[in-house]
Amino acid sequence: MKIVLSAMLLAVMLTGTAQSIVSEDNSKIVYRQENGEEVTLKKHPKRTVIGYGSFAKVWDLAGGTAVGVPKLKEKDALPPSMQKLPVTGLPTVPNPEKIALVKPDLVLLSCKLTRHQAVASLMRQSGVDAVCLTYNNYHDFSALLDFFCRLNGKTIRQLPAAAKVTADVEAVCASVKGRKAPRCAIVFASAAGFSLESDRTNTGVMVKMLGAENILKKSSRPRMSFSYEQLLLDDPEVIFIIMMGSHKMLKEKFRNEFMSQPAWKELKAAKSGRVHFLPTELFLYLPGPDYPKAFRHLKKLLYPEKTK
Repeated sequence: MKIVLSAMLLAVMLTGTAQSIVSEDNSKIVYRQENGEEVTLKKHPKRTVIGYGSFAKVWDLAGGTAVGVPKLKEKDALPPSMQKLPVTGLPTVPNPEKIALVKPDLVLLSCKLTRHQAVASLMRQSGVDAVCLTYNNYHDFSALLDFFCRLNGKTIRQLPAAAKVTADVEAVCASVKGRKAPRCAIVFASAAGFSLESDRTNTGVMVKMLGAENILKKSSRPRMSFSYEQLLLDDPEVIFIIMMGSHKMLKEKFRNEFMSQPAWKELKAAKSGRVHFLPTELFLYLPGPDYPKAFRHLKKLLYPEKTK
């Protein structure tokens, strides 16, 4: 019997991505990638290669095992069961020869990287299942978790650890229903400068799910140029700062360029002490199984007087 997954369809509506399950039976899944290409994948893979680090913990949560992983700077980015596996390439450059050495029956790759797409094509030509996936935010996470569970012959409900992650996120979001929506700004800080994040980013999605109002309401891009003058005019109640790079240097740069100016002290967020540098592990990187922790952290900052 063919099954169309409501979770996947919801992700399509919320993110605008074309990736989704087309059909499913007891032995295989037909999956449409973001680029529109449809691939057929056999269920119950025994030798999976994780080509993109962010997929590792999601695959593990879905009951999957692996035989190869990319080389990552931080071992904690991998679940314990994968930390001593053979390295099959770099995060952005999978190595087809090294992948072939571990004799995979499934390779999970990223849709946003050209070299990943090329490796997927090579794998399929050699008879190995390969799929390119999109993972940018919580909606993608919940859809991929459902997809990965089904590839492993289960559903989220049949895997307690997976079910708890999605249920906990739903509970956090439900707990703020009906509360006054705070207005917030999400600033992305890097060595290249500062920008504002829209609701198309990972943190933007979480903020929206928690009922808050992002001052960058409409944007065709994840990030837009930062305007200090516009920030002063919008006067958000909460300001979040996400850092990519040296935390010490970026905090000092942000404080020197903006927080030290007289006008900054007139902002609602500054007056109430609601300017927050967010933890990198939960907001720069995709938190995967730690999404409930990330949502609870944001809830506490958005609704401090309401959080128990």
